[in-house]
Amino acid sequence: MKGLIFYILTICTLAAYGQAKDEKILYVVDSVAIIKDPDPDEGTLIENDIETLTVVTNKIDIEKHGYKDIAKIIFIMPKEFFERPDDIKRIPTTKQMERKNGKWHLLKSTTPYSGLFIDYFFNGKKQGEGTLKDGILDGRRNIYYQNGNLSYYSQYVNGTETGESKEYFTNGKLHQEGNFKNGKDDGIWKEWYSTGQLKRQTEFTEGQAIGTTEENDKFHKLLSSGIKISREENYQGAIKTYDKAIELNPNYSDAYFLRGTAYLYSFKFDEAIKDYDKAIELEPLYMKALSNRAFARLRKYEFKGSRTLSNNSSVTVLATKDKVEIPKDEQEKICSDLKKGLELGDNKQIILDTLKNYCK
Repeated sequence: MKGLIFYILTICTLAAYGQAKDEKILYVVDSVAIIKDPDPDEGTLIENDIETLTVVTNKIDIEKHGYKDIAKIIFIMPKEFFERPDDIKRIPTTKQMERKNGKWHLLKSTTPYSGLFIDYFFNGKKQGEGTLKDGILDGRRNIYYQNGNLSYYSQYVNGTETGESKEYFTNGKLHQEGNFKNGKDDGIWKEWYSTGQLKRQTEFTEGQAIGTTEENDKFHKLLSSGIKISREENYQGAIKTYDKAIELNPNYSDAYFLRGTAYLYSFKFDEAIKDYDKAIELEPLYMKALSNRAFARLRKYEFKGSRTLSNNSSVTVLATKDKVEIPKDEQEKICSDLKKGLELGDNKQIILDTLKNYCK
């Protein structure tokens, strides 16, 4: 088991490490049993995060922990756990609860839970916190980034968002703010770029936008139409629709991202990169634009000189090359974007695989 602490414990590692043939292994991290494949948003665990690692193989001891048909239990305690005050350790996590009829219960409890709860990432850092009243959210609910900064908070009354809500970028700058009334947007909502530039402002009544200009309505209808056309794989039609939207509002990052993605799917990689450049210029922390720009550059070389397999008015299919040579300066740009995207939370397997293959 020594090998476990020498590698980053990604989701795949936690699920598969040390498993031979049909041997069943249960991981328990910070007193929480990992029953299902963990969500990537649960974070990662590295050697320096671990305080203790205990392996239980004795069948009698395994059954004492309440499990059967398990060959091995691996208990992992992060350092963060040991640094928590005792009164904080006693506060339960929702990962130790179950929902019954829409209400949270402590495991094996017949009554809904009331009181504070705190959720944690795999490395033991705080992931979220709030208060349950008779098993339902009541009061302020906080969500955190893995770097410790506040990501989002909202107020709840009897399980329904009611009151002030704010969302933040990973660097701590305000992303958007507004109010809810009975779970619906109410009053003025504002959204900013991470640069501090106002992105948009909308007034709502019972979830319905009011007082918007005809030009603004037309702009957002064009964006919605472009998305719909893209889903139908008519990327050329989508690009023309986004062109019209950008003419109306040339300073909206999402419009460039959407058009760039349509260009990407049309194998027009230079045009895609140009649009992603503009989206990132407007919003430097645009996670998806950073990742997509990296793949636009990568695909540019993978499909260079490719032969066409099929072609129609809206979709072209090309044959990709298995191995490609990428100029060093281009490879550095690809890796830089992928790493920034990963830091912002884009930890999809394709990102991790590409980093491993091109950015050692």
